[in-house]
Amino acid sequence: MGLFGLSLKDMRKMEARDDVKSLTNVLKQKKDLQLRMKSIEALEQIGDKRTIEPLINALKDKNHVIRWRAARILGNIGNKRAVEALITSLKDENEVVREHAARALGKIRDKRAVEALIAALKDQSEVVREHATSALGRIRDKRATEPLIDVLLTGTEYIREEAVRALGEIGDKRAAEPLINALKDQSEYVREEAGEALVKVDDKKTVGVLINALKDSNDYVRRRASEALGEIGNKNSVPALIAALRDVDLEVRKKAIEALGKIEDRRAVEPLMLSLRDVFPDIREEAAESLVRIGEPSVEYLIQTLKDEDWDIRWRSAVALEKIGEPSVGPLIDALRDCNEYVREDITRIFVNIGEPVVVSLVYALRDNNEFVRDGAADALVRIGDSVVGPLIKALKDKNDIFRKGATDVLGKIGEEKIRKDLDKSQ
Repeated sequence: MGLFGLSLKDMRKMEARDDVKSLTNVLKQKKDLQLRMKSIEALEQIGDKRTIEPLINALKDKNHVIRWRAARILGNIGNKRAVEALITSLKDENEVVREHAARALGKIRDKRAVEALIAALKDQSEVVREHATSALGRIRDKRATEPLIDVLLTGTEYIREEAVRALGEIGDKRAAEPLINALKDQSEYVREEAGEALVKVDDKKTVGVLINALKDSNDYVRRRASEALGEIGNKNSVPALIAALRDVDLEVRKKAIEALGKIEDRRAVEPLMLSLRDVFPDIREEAAESLVRIGEPSVEYLIQTLKDEDWDIRWRSAVALEKIGEPSVGPLIDALRDCNEYVREDITRIFVNIGEPVVVSLVYALRDNNEFVRDGAADALVRIGDSVVGPLIKALKDKNDIFRKGATDVLGKIGEEKIRKDLDKSQ
């Protein structure tokens, strides 16, 4: 039995009834610590607005465990009524209480806490400094930018990592150059976070700083700068990224190619076509994907490479044209006029793999004056199969003799092909 004859069973009943008043009375008592702990646990489980005042009062409790648990619960509830009391707790004599006060203020995200959290960046406890840094990032107030930059220069590894992340969340352009410098940090975690943060500091000045970073002697800096420029997507970075395609570092070239694909600027097409010939397969693959993302401006260039002597380039170009899909159909039909039979076969295969989106264009190609165009279109339609039948039947009513004949021939071949397949199945 506890104070006033209360037992743990009684405490559970209070919690079940959401009896905040009785639990608060137990919490105010000074002697039975076990029951007081149970009362604060019960208030945490209830977790509604009625518990805020009792928990604020608990921040002044003589027992530091009660104080830090009260701070933690108030952070989880997230009500702004607790902000001033939690600011006061940032000066608590106990390190754990100060830590949980900083955490709670980060969760509540009230700008009244900014100055107090900036002061906490100089707390004697590294843990408190770390959570104050994180909280400032969550609140996203630009008053914290310069203090966080200072932390970035002087803090321990974990605090530098939090400072970089916080600067990214705040997004102040003043952080651009310090974040670029953080890409050279001895800690891989700080470098990784700096790269992520730079993307969030989207400003013309940031783009300029990142463009300059493409010339940095550090490979990692150039890689992350390329990646960040791709995420930001500013077209002013295209010439610098094109120049980075000649970087000595393989990863820098890959990141620059990927960035150009994300920006989707037609100026990148010819340089990316050169990257399609790179000796490294990874570079070729990335170049092909970026050409797909750029889309229609890439089509004519990719069609030309269908004639290339290098089978790998031909194959990658064909796959890219398939992925681009419908925008490549018209130019591919035109290409049937003056290419050799092997290229025509590749084009037909591309049509088949694109499938239904090409059907109408191929049906109309049956009326073309060029025999190679008609034959290529017919071959592709036969291979595509049943989905072409409806448009072909409509074509039978057209006044153009060549068109009607082409449609009739294709329908006949589709029928023959279906019969052949049915026979194969029956055997």
